[in-house]
Amino acid sequence: MASNAFRFDEAWEIPEASPQRVWEVLADPGLLPLWWGDVYKAVEKLTFSQEPTVGAKAGARARGFLPYELNFILEAVELIPGKVVAVKTSGDFDGHWRAVLTPLGNGTHVALTWQVVVERPILRFLAPLLRPAFAWNHRWTTPRGEAGLRRYLAKRATTDP
Repeated sequence: MASNAFRFDEAWEIPEASPQRVWEVLADPGLLPLWWGDVYKAVEKLTFSQEPTVGAKAGARARGFLPYELNFILEAVELIPGKVVAVKTSGDFDGHWRAVLTPLGNGTHVALTWQVVVERPILRFLAPLLRPAFAWNHRWTTPRGEAGLRRYLAKRATTDP
């Protein structure tokens, strides 16, 4: 694997939220700063539709623990309500993020696969030396996403009819 290519396989357990409710949040990129605000600083929908749509795009600005921001486009490539959300990314990194949702008791198991190639010139140049730090930075962001999604869905459950 090239020093600027990464693959992460992870799992989130989201209690008290059905796969459909989890899917509704994951499929709407505009919600990212609301539940994963530690990482997603801004998201701007570039395609406007009421419902999640394959081909819809959003511009995102994100930051992990390390002192750099990434700018990229998210494009929905697979949307199966209550089951799958997949996006491709392009910009400072190119890649593919896929979440497969399955029921788990009263909640949802989310199996995540994230394959990415860092393309931002300075980061690509530094990748051979800083590969472990880049991977650590990703692993810093992931638990924040899971915790944020749990909090967001729990709060939403108390306010939604």
